[in-house]
Amino acid sequence: MVRAHEWDASHRLARAWGGRRPWWVAHPPPSRPPSRLEWESAGAHAVVGVTGDVDDLAEPELEAFVAGRWLAGCTVLEVDLSGVWSMSSVGLSMLLGVHRWCEQRGLELRLRDAPPSVWRVFEAAGLDATFAPAASHDARPPAQELALF
Repeated sequence: MVRAHEWDASHRLARAWGGRRPWWVAHPPPSRPPSRLEWESAGAHAVVGVTGDVDDLAEPELEAFVAGRWLAGCTVLEVDLSGVWSMSSVGLSMLLGVHRWCEQRGLELRLRDAPPSVWRVFEAAGLDATFAPAASHDARPPAQELALF
């Protein structure tokens, strides 16, 4: 049985006051460009460029993208994360799947140009040692400095 004050509260929460639309309808989430995958290969070195939000990609999409490329003679596969602005556990599991795939085929997987916000996800999960940074860059991405005023 619903009491009068309970019905009234749920009624107020269900519909905006004065017949207006709720704030979440008036302010839709910002649209971001779709994620993209790009491929570069030169001899024993191949680079997969990821742009956008890694979490938007379907889990097998990155692995299928790499598997569909010609990798004869390739020993190092780099994933360029310079165009990635965010990553969660979904993106980590996807990269772990690619890491497993590379290990099965004798390839070395490296990450290139991971932004500090993305690299923190690897550090928080304890996977920063698993994914070796690219040899052409520093051993660790530069840390952001905290300035207190």
